[in-house]
Amino acid sequence: MITHFWTYNYLIIISLVSILNTQTIIGQTNVDYNENYNKYRIVAYQNPDEQIFSISNVVSVEKPYVIYSPNSFSPDGDGINDFFAIKGQGITDFQIEIFNRWGQMVFKSHSIDDKWDGTFKNKALPTGTYIYKVKTTSYGDEQLLVKSGTISLVR
Repeated sequence: MITHFWTYNYLIIISLVSILNTQTIIGQTNVDYNENYNKYRIVAYQNPDEQIFSISNVVSVEKPYVIYSPNSFSPDGDGINDFFAIKGQGITDFQIEIFNRWGQMVFKSHSIDDKWDGTFKNKALPTGTYIYKVKTTSYGDEQLLVKSGTISLVR
């Protein structure tokens, strides 16, 4: 976001800068990166030499808790939707369990980075609907959150 202000025959440009890591912070290198927060600061430049006119303090805004799960996948080896994976932000703990229609657990993981390939004991499972249950803890308030739903495996 860039806002322009005219003052004393100079153009002052004020921009809201998103801080992605400690290397991009102008004038301050001791700000810690945290994936659960967006960090911003306001930097003002003065024309015509575009030297820095003013820099604000860093403002940290907590990212909202978000969890996303697709409703189908096709582990057919074509490189498109070959795995079922949960994505999210603001999560500290994670557990997923996937069950077949008879209630047998066919997949379990404690890492949000793990993906299910549609197999159980190294055998491809048939096309069908499977049930998943995700347990997470939200960052900040450490509240236990549970999400369940169905996933269609299509071969």
